[in-house]
Amino acid sequence: MTLDEYTEAAKAIYTEQQSLAQSISQLALSAKASPTNPEFLALMTRQAGLVQQVAKLNTELMLGIMTPK
Repeated sequence: MTLDEYTEAAKAIYTEQQSLAQSISQLALSAKASPTNPEFLALMTRQAGLVQQVAKLNTELMLGIMTPK
């Protein structure tokens, strides 16, 4: 993985996280941000998935730096 590839992938993930944050904020402002709300649960599940993607991306970048191609 090149640094440019990493940057593009990270940008896409952070853009999606920003969108999720806005949706979660709207739910919070309308007092609907609760674990019993299926929409809130879906948003939080998606956020957890994005955090995992960032961790995987960071690992791939580090492995790419550590092992020559």
